Amino acid sequence: MGKMQDIILQYKKLADRIESRENSKAEKAKVLKNIDEIAADFSETYIKSFQKFLDASLPKLYDGINYNDDNVNLEELVKDNSVVLVPNHQSHVDYLAINYMFYKSYKKPLYVAGGNNLNIFPIGKLFRKSGCFFIRRSFQNDVTYKLTLEAYLYYLLKEKKPIEFFFEGGRSRTGKLLPPRYGLYGMLLEAYKQVKEEDPERKLFFVPVSIAHEYVPETKSMVKELGGAKKKKESTTQLFGLFKLFAYQFGSVHINCGTPVEVGQYNPDDFKSFTQDLAFKCFRRVGKNMMVTPTSLMALILLDEPTGAMTWQDITNNAKAIIEYCNKFDVPLTESLSGEKWQASLERAMDILVGNKKVNVIGREHHGTLYYSIREECRQEILYFKNTILHHFLVPSIISYAWINLFNGRIENVQDLKEFFLEQRNQLKHEFYLPTVKQFFFSTLAIISDAIGRKVGSLEDLMNLSHKELYAIASKIGMFNRALSYINEGYYASALTVRSLTKEFPEGFKMEAFNKKVKSVFDAEKELGRVIRYSEAFSIPLTKNAVKYMNHQNFINFDDGAYKVDDEEKLNSLIDNYEKGLTDQLTFNFRAPVQ
Repeated sequence: MGKMQDIILQYKKLADRIESRENSKAEKAKVLKNIDEIAADFSETYIKSFQKFLDASLPKLYDGINYNDDNVNLEELVKDNSVVLVPNHQSHVDYLAINYMFYKSYKKPLYVAGGNNLNIFPIGKLFRKSGCFFIRRSFQNDVTYKLTLEAYLYYLLKEKKPIEFFFEGGRSRTGKLLPPRYGLYGMLLEAYKQVKEEDPERKLFFVPVSIAHEYVPETKSMVKELGGAKKKKESTTQLFGLFKLFAYQFGSVHINCGTPVEVGQYNPDDFKSFTQDLAFKCFRRVGKNMMVTPTSLMALILLDEPTGAMTWQDITNNAKAIIEYCNKFDVPLTESLSGEKWQASLERAMDILVGNKKVNVIGREHHGTLYYSIREECRQEILYFKNTILHHFLVPSIISYAWINLFNGRIENVQDLKEFFLEQRNQLKHEFYLPTVKQFFFSTLAIISDAIGRKVGSLEDLMNLSHKELYAIASKIGMFNRALSYINEGYYASALTVRSLTKEFPEGFKMEAFNKKVKSVFDAEKELGRVIRYSEAFSIPLTKNAVKYMNHQNFINFDDGAYKVDDEEKLNSLIDNYEKGLTDQLTFNFRAPVQ
């Protein structure tokens, strides 16, 4: 601890802070107390014992932890550079899985930033001894604590100790990637500045890491939170509840290291924008490298089936078509979905879902034909896995939706087509981080060219497609037709709620009134079964995003603490468009062609 404390106290910003205080002795004592609160206390003995424990216990829960560092020679990178791993965060198991594989592969510990909510008996000591350092959830007004943490990061960077932090700031409750938090990025850049001054040859790399679970044990509690329940605070009692997990099957965990992002020179005046650009560059690489797993593929197929039940033949037909799409357009697949393995891997995924009581098997007595259907009460849980990969399929989903509008004559010219694409993009940017408009249109033309077997060079060319070519598009990407329907259903229910509240509160309504009413509106529409079909289409984050979208697009306006509709005709038109689009998507029920 002596050497670590000495290096931390050499951090110039912290040293200046201590020296500037009237009672510098008391300030230094506060810093030392903060160090004790924050710092990891790595022990080779502990981590080796922990590894033996995990070697014995993980095979009882998981089929395997698949670690892929093909995009980076991580062992060499950490020898001469300062390295920070930035993974996404799906489960508490992430802490264990990444650290376990890192130590197993390179015999080096990772120094992991963990929230102090995990510093609980007995797991807190074990984590700290394994390389975890703990950070307060909030310390905005405590300058001394912030500088102590920054100085500790300086120590880790200076000593070439590899660091890891989860850039989303917490576990995703929806399965979608959360936008990056900038705080630790900024502090690491500040700390690196002094390291670079002392060692001009030192480089800093951020390594994006994509982690995907075949099954996440916390989905049930996450779904409750999506419905408005408060997050339960971590406790020792919860830890004892982990023994229940041995009754579940979890499949595999897939860890995929992406191409490192090297920190270059930047103008100190542009520090904020540089930090944000760095964070989003890492974020995009994590998203790009998120693997399609057998379970997420199964979730995508089963959730989007309007009849609710599918035969195994229908499932495999869709799966094969989606896998072929992924191979053509560089969407990463787990190794288990490559070559001839994919059918056996799908069978294992179905075994997990059936065994964990998320999917029903129906029709054993009907001529030997089996049907598979997600249990209604589990649809939101299964949506989590679909959401982990849905960003890979946004463009073909929108093309499929546009196809219906072209077929129905609602899109009559290229201007209509452009407006349609931009409208879809404006809505989805509240749910996902999207490609640029230029990238979006480039992908659109590439996908359509592949579907019809000839090059399409512009949006104008799309208006001259033959009926045969339109059907070829439907055949190729029709399996993505309803991939986004649950989002549109959630936005539809939210728009209906706004219209209803406008009548109740002519002077404007508050978000509290919206939150109280939207679930009852959704349930009533779901019971009718006319437009809303998917129970997973309701969640608090989704309805909040719908309000943001309507506000940004001026369907509603926020003024003086309340929302108000200035143009009811415009809102009614939005509701009508949702209704027509959703009913049309149900009418056009395209299945993947039998291979």
